[in-house]
Amino acid sequence: MATSSEVVDSSEKAVKKTQNEAGPSSLFAMYTYHANRPNNNQDLGPDGDKDPRKTSVPDFLQREATSNRDFSLSVIATDLNAEDETDLREFIARRLSRGTVYGGTGNVNTVDIGSRVMACYYCLLRQGAHPGIEREIESAMDSNSFYTSQECVICFLSSPTSALELFRPELDLISEGVLPLLEQKGGNSAEIQSHLEHWYQQASGYVCRCVERLKEDVAYLINAALLEIRMEVVGAESSLKQDIERFMKACSLSDLLQSSEDSSSQVLSDPILIDIDEAGNAQTNVRSPSRGPSKSRLVFEGDSYRFENAEKSWFCEEWSSTMLKGGDTLNPAFLRQVIEDYKLHTIQDLNTLKRLIRQAETDHYALYRAYAFLRDCGCGAILLRHIWKDENTIQAKDTQNVLNVLEEFISETDSSNLAA
Repeated sequence: MATSSEVVDSSEKAVKKTQNEAGPSSLFAMYTYHANRPNNNQDLGPDGDKDPRKTSVPDFLQREATSNRDFSLSVIATDLNAEDETDLREFIARRLSRGTVYGGTGNVNTVDIGSRVMACYYCLLRQGAHPGIEREIESAMDSNSFYTSQECVICFLSSPTSALELFRPELDLISEGVLPLLEQKGGNSAEIQSHLEHWYQQASGYVCRCVERLKEDVAYLINAALLEIRMEVVGAESSLKQDIERFMKACSLSDLLQSSEDSSSQVLSDPILIDIDEAGNAQTNVRSPSRGPSKSRLVFEGDSYRFENAEKSWFCEEWSSTMLKGGDTLNPAFLRQVIEDYKLHTIQDLNTLKRLIRQAETDHYALYRAYAFLRDCGCGAILLRHIWKDENTIQAKDTQNVLNVLEEFISETDSSNLAA
């Protein structure tokens, strides 16, 4: 099991070479992409129904990749010079020709631009259909095989140390934000240029702004994010509220936890356990999977602020102090790497606790070891909450009994290490 000091060391090593840099350069380019697409009419069988042999995902992607050898790229907006833009266009063209660029989620790779090696995020945007586009498709469609579609490719370039792969969800959102501008009549290139030119700060700056604004108190946000507690922000500008929301989303474990539950309906609710008594009647017990508030508030009054009904554990305090360590709070790559390392550490602790709980069902010594682990790990309440939410783990009555005993022990000792 990784220790907290190892987490700190790994974070520092991962970004050591970025700490003396003033900041990564950020460039962008956007292209229109005219490509051949498979005609869905060829998927029909003799009776007019879909032919299952032709509608499988691998078959469609293979036909689409084959058709993509004939396409064109035209630049819409960029801040690259002509020579660098040519290098980037060749890089994107190679990937498009291989059929490895799909819509929805961007990719991150390295690319040679002039004499520099840069990190490149690229994403394919497919515009929503509207009557004008549908008429173009119908008129251009070849009844035998393909039709020509117009799509877009967005590229963001930065230094290899900027850790673009850590900000992929944010970059996806920025890319999707171009679609409304494209759907406007003619597509205003000036608005598109304005939307894209500050992409790096939009995608990553929120981490720095939150840490700079709240300092060590960012531990309250981390604790609330890990416990999936709603944080109501009062008296702050919309931009600051958005920064806090993004920061808490980045600290959440939802992207790492493999759960079959619908997260949108489970995030802020306690699980309901259904027991069946001997008579066969359902007994509903609403359990709180961890101690702590269900809702907290962050109130801003001018330059001051205060947290209400909010708590933090020493684990979250250590997390926040690592982000502040070395005064590198203006380096978003460093801060986001710390976040990801501590999240991974928490997941490892969660898996350890699950193993101990399974052993504790038949071994009293394992029950004590589970208790000692919860007492000493610093994030016991967080781990207990996520275990209660894992329906696959708590199905057995013996598992529920072990969790109840552990919560009673923790409540009785009132350990400050588990104040969350």
